[in-house]
This record gives sequence, structure tokens and C-alpha cells, in this order.
Amino acid sequence: MENRVFMVSRVDHVDESEYRHYINPMKTRRYGRLLKRALVTAIKVIQDSGIEHPDAIINGTALGCLSESEKLLDALVEEGENASLPTHFMQSTHNTIASLIGIYTHTHGYNCTYSHRKISFESALLDAFLQLKTGRIQTALVCANDEITDELREKIEALRLEGGIACDRSIAVMLCSGDYLIEKGISPMRELVDVQIVHHSDQDDEAFVITQEV
Repeated sequence: MENRVFMVSRVDHVDESEYRHYINPMKTRRYGRLLKRALVTAIKVIQDSGIEHPDAIINGTALGCLSESEKLLDALVEEGENASLPTHFMQSTHNTIASLIGIYTHTHGYNCTYSHRKISFESALLDAFLQLKTGRIQTALVCANDEITDELREKIEALRLEGGIACDRSIAVMLCSGDYLIEKGISPMRELVDVQIVHHSDQDDEAFVITQEV
């Protein structure tokens, strides 16, 4: 029997002045802008939901930590391989965000990253939805994390790169199964009814998320 899936908490923005309430400034001083923002939104959703260690952490990111990738590539071009800093390299890989959330929160279950252009978040959401529906997991933290600055956008456009998929956002959503909801007495925000991805051969894939009030 398939489970129903519910959203129990969602965070779209936390003001930078509030970061100190969620992360240790000394411990995170070398983290880039996006990593800090991703970590804060994830921790806030965990605290708001009361689900301290979700069974899965799934992140969607189209381009990852662009600022750190830029620093890494600029150093390689201008100064060579010996000038590259490990911190910039670590933050240039797309799966760093989800991994960091898992490490920082001591949550060591299923951890996955989707990089599917504009629908990276919906791809992550679909993974969580299917696992919750089939009972493989009971809780899932699903995130969307991307960044873009005016300077980076100018570079992308000047080089005629595909910058249309770049955006600036951090979203964290906590999902749980209906059984878990009843067992823990949690009040849901909305029910996640379906997530669909439509593949196209001649244009970008599309995603559709269907929710309803409870």
C-alpha cells in the first residue's frame, strides 16, 4: 500500500543577520556564500519540523557554488595548478552542499544531489516523493540551492554561455510519510500529491508539482 506524502515545513529565506543562530561563525568561516545559506535554511527547516535526522537529504542544484567555482578556475588560469586552494575545489563540486548538510547535522542516511538544469529541485523532490510513497524512507529533507551575482551573470552572457538556468535561491522542505505523520502527531502544511517530469527531445524538460490542502 502506498503512503501519502506531506510537507511539514518549508524555508525559503533566512536573513544573514540571523545566521549566527543556526551555524557557528568560526566553524563556517571558510564556507562560501551559497554553502552558508544552504546550511542555514536546512537547519531551520529541521528545527521547525522537529525532525532532527531525516532519512534522506536530497539537494537540487543547476550550477552549484558558482562563486567558488569561479575562484578556482580564475586561479588555475592566472597562476596555475599550484595556486588552487582545496577549499575552492571542495566547494566547486555539485554534491558538496548535500554532503555538508549531512556532515554538519550528523545525518548519515541517503544523500543525493540532482543537477538537472532548471528542474533540479523538482528532480530531487521526485526522488524523495517516490521513496516516501513506496515506504523506503519515512522522512526527507529536500533542498534547492543555486547562486548568481551580477558580475557572474555578465561573464556568462559575455561568453555566450547558457546562463538562463542560473538563479539565486535556497529552499529547504521537510517531507514525511502519512504513517510517520500520524505516529508523531505532526501537523502538515500541505499534501504532496504528485511530481511529474516530462522529457523533451527538442527543448528543456518540464516538471509539474501537484499539492493540495489538508
